[in-house]
Amino acid sequence: MQKIKDRNQLTFDGMPAWKGSLSERKVNLLKKTWAGVFQRHILPNLPIEWLSRNYSTTMGRPSKELYNVMGAVILQQFFDLTDQRTLEELAFNQQWHYALNNYDVDDQVISERTLWNVRNLLTGTEAGRDIFNTIVDHLIEHFDVDTSRQRMDSVHVNSNMAKLGRVRILSRVITRFLRNCKRHYPELYDDLDERFRDRYLDETGKGYFGEVKPSETRPRLEEIAHDLYELISLFSDNEAVIGLYSYGLMERVFGEHCQVDSDKQVSVVANQDVPTDSLQNPSDVDAGYDGHKGQGYQIQVMETHTEKAKNKDTAHRLDLFTHVAVEPAHKHDANAVEPALEDVSKRSNRPEALAADTLYGSQDNVELAEAGGTELIAPVYGKRGRDDFHGFEFNQDYDIVSCPAGEAPHKTRNNKRKGSKTALWKKDVCTQCPLQSQCRVKKGKSFYLLPYTEKVIKLWLRKEYEQTDEFKAKYNMRAGVEASISRVISQTGARKLRYRGLKRMSFAETMKVLAVNMFRTTNYVLSGAEMLPQVG
Repeated sequence: MQKIKDRNQLTFDGMPAWKGSLSERKVNLLKKTWAGVFQRHILPNLPIEWLSRNYSTTMGRPSKELYNVMGAVILQQFFDLTDQRTLEELAFNQQWHYALNNYDVDDQVISERTLWNVRNLLTGTEAGRDIFNTIVDHLIEHFDVDTSRQRMDSVHVNSNMAKLGRVRILSRVITRFLRNCKRHYPELYDDLDERFRDRYLDETGKGYFGEVKPSETRPRLEEIAHDLYELISLFSDNEAVIGLYSYGLMERVFGEHCQVDSDKQVSVVANQDVPTDSLQNPSDVDAGYDGHKGQGYQIQVMETHTEKAKNKDTAHRLDLFTHVAVEPAHKHDANAVEPALEDVSKRSNRPEALAADTLYGSQDNVELAEAGGTELIAPVYGKRGRDDFHGFEFNQDYDIVSCPAGEAPHKTRNNKRKGSKTALWKKDVCTQCPLQSQCRVKKGKSFYLLPYTEKVIKLWLRKEYEQTDEFKAKYNMRAGVEASISRVISQTGARKLRYRGLKRMSFAETMKVLAVNMFRTTNYVLSGAEMLPQVG
């Protein structure tokens, strides 16, 4: 049965809820810490109505107070605590009591299972994202945060999984399948060849596949590939076995690492041919692979950026993270711009200018952002000078209106390929041109030709614009986003979590980014930008 306390309820008329537990001097001190910000801005905005749907209003024993338990789950991520440490902080830490507005001794002590149950409810849904969005939108409105200028970046993070090589990945999916087969279908397991048990289940066989010298890797992979193919083929007609999750993992891994030719010969593909979204560990099927950073996940974040205070008399600024998304490591940064802008647009926080690094700055993203009213400020990928159109002039439709010598083309032809054009000059114009040896225009049968595409011209114009002081002044606001991400990593322990799977990782990392927003708000309040109410 659900138990929810009215957070505005007084012990009796005229008596604050903390009376009898804390002194007024201590309360005034607590108001100036993160606990005051949590109680005032985060606790009232928690989705208790959503959580309460999982509990009956009439049946069963009363649950632990829901604000209290949900708050404890969130604070656990804020401070990167173990389950046992979380229970201790909830029981003994007065900052936690004040933050959660919890002065009932019975509610301050909860069981580990209660913590697990509520956390599982939160991590199994999109509750983390909803909590983040609701609280951030409240902070933006309450503190009048300027969201017109924002910046974006990503960081690589790890789940609680071992980093496996190809030999161990292939052998472990077989081991998992054999254990499941033995548990659910012992008669089928007993009919299997003895070598499967010897190689993948017996303790004496672990060294054969688990401790492989580099020179032995390829032969071992070939052996496992044959075993994998044999097991998959052996049970391919058994619908019950096919339904096992572990059987599906074998099929997935075989498709990612192996191939079968027309003569039914099994071979292992080269390392570079293994897809980046391939299985990295059977215990965490959502993790991806990045060629630069390795296995794991990445966090995409967007934060506001306001100008620094010019002097001590200028009001202190408050910058907040407005968007966070967790995704497998193989996802490309270029694909993160559209969902990020959609997210902040739905919440009326879309920026007028968004600064990001080169990987976000594709021409498609620039045009996509511009269509929604956002200027994406990002460098163009590649070296300058590859497609040099210096001296050519273009109109608003990206047609060439003149060459470096000032000559207009005789005509411009649209090619079959969409966006592809060819500018044509008469031969007598180009043969007499003193710049002919330096010009990109090439001789054709009837005309001098210059084929180009609108996209190439747009990218070249952007590269030229990058050299201007105007662009450098705009792009300057991107500096510092790495420091903001570094604070998330160092202050909240976001680099490696105790969880596996995309849903759990998303909840934990989203709460850690929210924690930095809370700490920033605390510093903002302490700067005197917002006067704290005093007790009494």
